[in-house]
Amino acid sequence: MKKLLIVAALLVAVTSSIAVFQTRPPTQRQLAFVDLEGNIKPIRGVPVSTFGPRISPNGKQVAYRDEGAVWIVDLASDAVPRRLTSEPGEAPIWSPDGERIAFISIYQGFEALFWRRSDGSGSAELLADRARAPESWSAVNQEFSYITLVGPSGDAGDYDIWTYSTRTKKAAPLIVIPPSAQSGSRFSPDGKWIAYESNETGRAEIYVEPLPRSGQRFRVTKNGGSRPLWSPDSSKLYFDNNSGNPTRLFSVNVRWQPAFTSTDPEPLPITGFIQPSGTYRRQFDITPDGRQFLMMFPPAAASQR
Repeated sequence: MKKLLIVAALLVAVTSSIAVFQTRPPTQRQLAFVDLEGNIKPIRGVPVSTFGPRISPNGKQVAYRDEGAVWIVDLASDAVPRRLTSEPGEAPIWSPDGERIAFISIYQGFEALFWRRSDGSGSAELLADRARAPESWSAVNQEFSYITLVGPSGDAGDYDIWTYSTRTKKAAPLIVIPPSAQSGSRFSPDGKWIAYESNETGRAEIYVEPLPRSGQRFRVTKNGGSRPLWSPDSSKLYFDNNSGNPTRLFSVNVRWQPAFTSTDPEPLPITGFIQPSGTYRRQFDITPDGRQFLMMFPPAAASQR
């Protein structure tokens, strides 16, 4: 009897250890809001494979890619994330009214542009083939920008910026500067300007052009910059330094009258967020009111600040 009790106790101990191991949460990243002063407000943990989070127009949800699919998570609760795509999916962006999400999936063996209702109803609809990743959606212009990978090999890194019109249902090239890469496009809130990065000089720099394009082109950075974001009133541009160690956010003030001008980039006290250098896809976003950024941090980094 004594031996049986000892064996039973050992089995309970081993079983408990296995249960603890199996329920231990996987390695996570910390999703957080960061204000302009660099104060971090952790929101919730997300899987380490989370990529390209985009906040909804009402600021209540986030769409992102994880394990080859598009997911949506609620920021105001601990609800389990909802998978939007049954097919492969990545690079989601929200429509201005929050009703649809555009993303990339596979069509006839190649990446193509799709959209689907954000509530998951209906099925995904093919918009354009041979597309790479949607980037910015303009309510004013009724179109969104995306990048496409061209070149004989299909992987030469010659990204171009195209647009898809939700009014005419047609795709068209917008900014093409071969053989360099243009990406990270962002329409200004008033729809009159587009900011983007181009590596035509040998490294990524930020440029701004008026819309419709007129041949005017303004270089905003001189020492490197990637992945621009506009403030809601179009008076500022935010971007990262693309160095990766450590990542840092910068800002420039812009003016439109009597002519376009921009100030020298100023570093913000926002560092250490996850943004691998060389990754074209922006790993952070700005809230609809422009007061905070949505960013990802390693768990330890977020808890120490």
